[in-house]
Amino acid sequence: MFLWNILATGAFLAAAGALALRWLAQCGAALRSPFSDPLPQRWGTVPARENLTKVFLGALIFRLLLALGSLILYNMLSGEGVPLRGLPELWCRWDAPHYVKLAELGYGGYIEDGKPLFLVFFPLYVWILRGVRLMVGNTALAGMLVSALCFAWGSVYLYRLGAEEYGERVTCRSLALLWVFPFSFFFGGIMTESLFLLTTTAGLYHIRRHQWGRAALWGILAAMTRMQGVLLIGAAMAELCNEVKPFTLSKKDGKAAFLTIGKKLPLICAPLLGSLAYFALNFHITDNPFAFTEMQQHWSQGFMWFPKVLAYLAKNALTWPAVTTRWEMWLPELLLFPAFALLLWRSWKKHRSMFTLYGFVYFILNYCLSWLLSAGRYLSCAVPCFLFAADELEGRPRLTALLLTGMALLQCVFLYRYLCWGQVM
Repeated sequence: MFLWNILATGAFLAAAGALALRWLAQCGAALRSPFSDPLPQRWGTVPARENLTKVFLGALIFRLLLALGSLILYNMLSGEGVPLRGLPELWCRWDAPHYVKLAELGYGGYIEDGKPLFLVFFPLYVWILRGVRLMVGNTALAGMLVSALCFAWGSVYLYRLGAEEYGERVTCRSLALLWVFPFSFFFGGIMTESLFLLTTTAGLYHIRRHQWGRAALWGILAAMTRMQGVLLIGAAMAELCNEVKPFTLSKKDGKAAFLTIGKKLPLICAPLLGSLAYFALNFHITDNPFAFTEMQQHWSQGFMWFPKVLAYLAKNALTWPAVTTRWEMWLPELLLFPAFALLLWRSWKKHRSMFTLYGFVYFILNYCLSWLLSAGRYLSCAVPCFLFAADELEGRPRLTALLLTGMALLQCVFLYRYLCWGQVM
């Protein structure tokens, strides 16, 4: 185990160092190849408004068809009739009922074992859900509606981001990969995935466009949706330094560049305000701004360095008593790590550092949980990785079709098991 920790940590440090040097080179530092190799030439385009409308409507229709398809799939395979009016309740699995209760009772009213254990759930989705519930009457239905609309809006932002960076052909492929990713059915459920997809993708888009005010607003919302939202700070800093290139300038001009960075710093760090809002919620409920750390212990959650996480994932994938749980949870989580790691390794010299650094840190942090149960769900929001994969598949139509078909079939399997209270969460 000690040797494994050393090797895995060494690989992490090597990858992080390579990405950091690549970023320094893009910011103007005089470094040798491969860090200073130019990016591949791509032909980005500004997508037409009618294409954005098609993406939005297509995403909504896709979510509706998947919801109705889940009802048919559940009835066909389970033999239990569920009326159409019960469709939202069919999706109330695992964390979903907690979001429903939080919207109905509030953080102070939803108590278990005499404690507000559900402070671990970030508030933005809950607050939006509460408002929409007043209009539609059914909390679960409101949750699915919010998720569907956020997914459609997030798909539009992904299309805009990808089209302007890579061109529309690569972007359409990235959307297809995102939509049929085996765990992307969570985008239609009563969870935060779609809202986090929207806020982070919008944040990345405005960061790339150097629209710092809009990026700050979306960053605040992302940090109020999930803790990883603050990672947009790193993406913004990476892109801003790439823009001003402080390491290529004279001493005098370099000072001016760093002054420019300093002036933009309040907007770049704005996502911290979202975290402060979350801390304020904790303080309002418990008089302790960090009460969520205590509540995490109830859920067996905390920080654990990723080699140890991979070790227990491998052990559970091989020895967990329930064989179905091995296939539904532990084995997929274990296999997703090398798959995404390989993708990031192949992509580190081909893309802007704001994308590679954000994708790498987001990926690693999701594998640093002391009891990781939802790696697939979390990785469905690793936006840059879907752009990287789409770029890798350029000129490979057969492999693309095979991959999309395989992932779509796996999504059907995992969705059915989720609806049947399988260990898919």
